[in-house]
Amino acid sequence: MIISGEASGDFLAAELLNELSAEFPGLTAFGVGGLKSRAAGLESLYHPNELSLIGLAEVVRHLPRLVSIMNALTARMRADRPDLLVTVDLPDFNFRLAKRAKKLGVPVIHYVSPQVWAWRRGRADKLAGFLDHLLALFPFEPEIYAGTGLPVSFVGHPLVHRAQPKRSREQMRADLGLADDAPLIALLPGSRPGEIARLLEPMLLAAVRLRMEKPNTYFAIALADTLDEASLRAHWPAEAESLSVSIIPNGAYDLLGACDAALVASGTATLEAALIGAPMVVVYRVNALTYAIGRRVIQVPYISLANLVAGEGVVPERIQHEANPDTLCQDLRTLLDDPQAAAQQRQGLARIRQQLSTPPRTAGAIVSEFLHQQLGDIQENT
Repeated sequence: MIISGEASGDFLAAELLNELSAEFPGLTAFGVGGLKSRAAGLESLYHPNELSLIGLAEVVRHLPRLVSIMNALTARMRADRPDLLVTVDLPDFNFRLAKRAKKLGVPVIHYVSPQVWAWRRGRADKLAGFLDHLLALFPFEPEIYAGTGLPVSFVGHPLVHRAQPKRSREQMRADLGLADDAPLIALLPGSRPGEIARLLEPMLLAAVRLRMEKPNTYFAIALADTLDEASLRAHWPAEAESLSVSIIPNGAYDLLGACDAALVASGTATLEAALIGAPMVVVYRVNALTYAIGRRVIQVPYISLANLVAGEGVVPERIQHEANPDTLCQDLRTLLDDPQAAAQQRQGLARIRQQLSTPPRTAGAIVSEFLHQQLGDIQENT
């Protein structure tokens, strides 16, 4: 049984499922996942967007549906008794399901450490009570769990080898019909409906302002595979109706590799942009209540994965009221007009890539070993 949510989680779940299917022919998996997980053989019982909610207010609004899904997944788990539950990210939902799994005698491996290093540090001690193993993406994370009794393995970040454009910068720009001197700006407003609702408008309005100053600037939106074009159009501001923008599905890496600068929603996409080396501005807005609570409890100086891995402010972060069209336009103007600023950011992004080298053991290898041991124990007891 595998549970994942947004695009980044679906990517990890699909990669893991492909490795497990190669190791265990005839393996069957059910749960929740997106297009990639389903292509890898997952029987997905719900759309992942139903689990990928941002902030307290959004969760409260959808709470009845979340409870219904939780109960249905628990019933399916009780009926089918999977050999293992793998939960991918989504800690607030998945940890509740993991606790239910433990009561049913189903072992649990969680993939992607929760950000206990950012807030709720006491949570690290509690995870050992309902997780059998934790797979971490960053090399600094296992040390956080020292002394908790929970096995934690750094499995490397799969994006180190996956976040690579398929087309060269020149080919991508030619495919877009760009002149050699035309600046290209990539817009990555997120992979969840809530992100689109909050981030698309300021990004597009910043693009309108920049186009007025630099008429030859070209804009393109990378459309996540958890969304469709209609979900973008529903939040398209009237002021940007006449703005020419390409919408590129499943082409984020090519776009980031070809762009001169990018506006990127905080999240995994900032790490992807960093690994590709795209100069960027990180943009994020959440519900006002969520932000007010977060300011009190978050204990790290940055919100973007790019800056957190670097341990310094390599890329600018525009949060809440700073994520406004005028500020974003100015940030883009700096990256376009100041070659030294862009070069300095690229150097910092290169250092991030060096820090995320993948260790020899993959997530698939660790989960396969766990399953072999689990199945061996079951056979010994029968």
